[in-house]
Amino acid sequence: MKAILDNMHIVLVGTLAPGNIGSTARAMKNMGVTHLCLVSPQCAITEEAFWMATNAGDILNNVRQVPTLREAIAPAGYVFGTTARTRRMRTFISPKEMAQKSLSLAVHNQVAIVFGPEDKGLSNDELELCNEIISIPTAPGGSSLNLSHAVMILCYELYCALNKGTGDKSLQRAQADEVEKMYDHMRSALLKIGFLNKQNPEHTLGSFRRILNRAGLTSTEVNLIRGIFRQLLWYIRKTK
Repeated sequence: MKAILDNMHIVLVGTLAPGNIGSTARAMKNMGVTHLCLVSPQCAITEEAFWMATNAGDILNNVRQVPTLREAIAPAGYVFGTTARTRRMRTFISPKEMAQKSLSLAVHNQVAIVFGPEDKGLSNDELELCNEIISIPTAPGGSSLNLSHAVMILCYELYCALNKGTGDKSLQRAQADEVEKMYDHMRSALLKIGFLNKQNPEHTLGSFRRILNRAGLTSTEVNLIRGIFRQLLWYIRKTK
């Protein structure tokens, strides 16, 4: 069980309050998750954060800070985003479904769970970097959860699922950094042949993302797809 929890990473994007960072660390510690990454936090890890963390100061002392979400999830083989709002063309999974899926994924892969800022959550562009999206069911009119409470709910479901069994082993997935480089090749080639709208290439590319992200590609599959688009770019340059 410890090996699987060691592969689980909590990622907070643009966090506003030091107390929420500390409370998140405490929630993680309660459930055995120890890896925390902050993406462009809008506050420092202050004395308040350590006070709210209680016995989870070690998590704050070892926190990773990076400027972009893409960099934060680069080593991950699978990425879950979180949202409380309806998103166009995206379906949600429940915390329990996330926990069950993580059982097999975390055997061979780093798994990241990403949370947005307290005031507005993750943007659509940030959610496009995620394989799947989690939504926590709440009562009508009460969809706004405190950040650390949301983290606790997901970590609790994960901990409960792990105590019931380790699930089936899955393949090692391609790291998010590899997948994003594949999308970079796709974007370049599809722009050159006029398939994507130059004013908004991410609109159509997002459809490809949703199909391929659900598949959970392996490194071999990513390299195959990148090879196709590299060859296409080479052919375009040659014929011009």
